[in-house]
Amino acid sequence: MMALLTSSSAWAGAWTFPKGKLWTKLTFMSQDTNEDYIGVPRPNIARGTRQPYLLEGEYSSRTFFLDAMYGITDQLNVGIQVPFFDQTFQDQELNILFGGPISSSGFSDIRFFAKRKLIDAPVVSSLKFGFKAPTGSFENRQGLIPVGEGQWDFDFILQVGRSFWPFRAYANADVGYRVRMKNGEIDRDPGDELFWIAEFGYQWTDKLLTVLKWEGIDGKETTSLGLQLTGDVKKIQYISPAVLFRTTDTIAIEAGIRLSINGQNFPAGPVFQVGVNYEGIPFTR
Repeated sequence: MMALLTSSSAWAGAWTFPKGKLWTKLTFMSQDTNEDYIGVPRPNIARGTRQPYLLEGEYSSRTFFLDAMYGITDQLNVGIQVPFFDQTFQDQELNILFGGPISSSGFSDIRFFAKRKLIDAPVVSSLKFGFKAPTGSFENRQGLIPVGEGQWDFDFILQVGRSFWPFRAYANADVGYRVRMKNGEIDRDPGDELFWIAEFGYQWTDKLLTVLKWEGIDGKETTSLGLQLTGDVKKIQYISPAVLFRTTDTIAIEAGIRLSINGQNFPAGPVFQVGVNYEGIPFTR
């Protein structure tokens, strides 16, 4: 299922870190739900409607993301994201066929990034390129939720941000297009995705920042065995408030919640998250 968006408190938005600066974040995300946004319409129920899982289904996810970004120059940053998934799904049918829920855990597909600042004024703008390598375990068999997807992705992201100083606020917007390659092992070509993050933040004190985001994914149809699957389209949108508190000059703690507002083929309901950030220059002579 791997239904969560990636960790998205994303290394300064359109801004780049200066040469030699390292930013890292460890994020924990948790979701428990018995509802989803359906992908296949039911009698008198439209596609995308939030409904309880059939057969008393329940989905549970515990996820860790380790993110890092490093300033090669003041205008060029490189980064990596390493996810770990622990997922469980159960319903009446699985209890009969397999004697209980299905689950999987392990490291998922790793993402790599490079970001180049384009302009500093009148707004800050950057272009970010990323790719996902099929490093996570992928098995295609009934009764298993794979932690990897078995195919490559390529991301192209335009980022625009602006500080409103001396008003202690900023705004940032990311708009990206994800090219999803074919999984040849099972002849499945997942649909490409448009994704976005619109973010507004206000710094109340030198140590306290609040953030509000609107983030989402709008996927295209999947093709499997040469057939387009109109019911296999992934869409999700969240409103995500968060609070970040800086404990030292280099360490900050973040807590937030993602509230789903609509979607398709995605679990519904809140996603809770906490994270620890480090930002500093560790490699000095």
